[in-house]
Amino acid sequence: MAMTIRAEVDPVASLDADLLRGPTATAALQRRCGDVRVEVDRDAHRDPSAEQRKRLHVSDSEPVGYRRVRLVAGGVVLSHAENWFVPARLTQAMRDSLNKGDSPFGEVIAPLGPSRRTLIREPIQSSNDEVLRHHALVIAANGQVLAEVIETYRAAAL
Repeated sequence: MAMTIRAEVDPVASLDADLLRGPTATAALQRRCGDVRVEVDRDAHRDPSAEQRKRLHVSDSEPVGYRRVRLVAGGVVLSHAENWFVPARLTQAMRDSLNKGDSPFGEVIAPLGPSRRTLIREPIQSSNDEVLRHHALVIAANGQVLAEVIETYRAAAL
């Protein structure tokens, strides 16, 4: 009689792998959780640090947009994210959508062929329900850095 051995899959490692596989976090969460919507905090603002400006390849005077969002499925918060982006590298329609709409950043910039370069992957060991943080650059197909994101995933995304 043959025995089947099943390896336990770490759910945080599985989420991490899904996020690393795709061009956008939203697409990964949609594959896992179905319909995902964005809640944008229109009152949020945070200037980029000098280090972020270097990673974005912008001068001290070049405008950098900021967006703080929560990704939600079925009324449950899956993640929250901060996004510093370079408006001058986006079309006017993309800028308008980000400033006024509630579409995910990755969906808005999809025509630019984005990919992600992960800078930090950090499993979170804490008493709250946050389980994973990604810090990444979003890069257009032409090699321009479009944005820097810090995304924190909650247990609901598992």
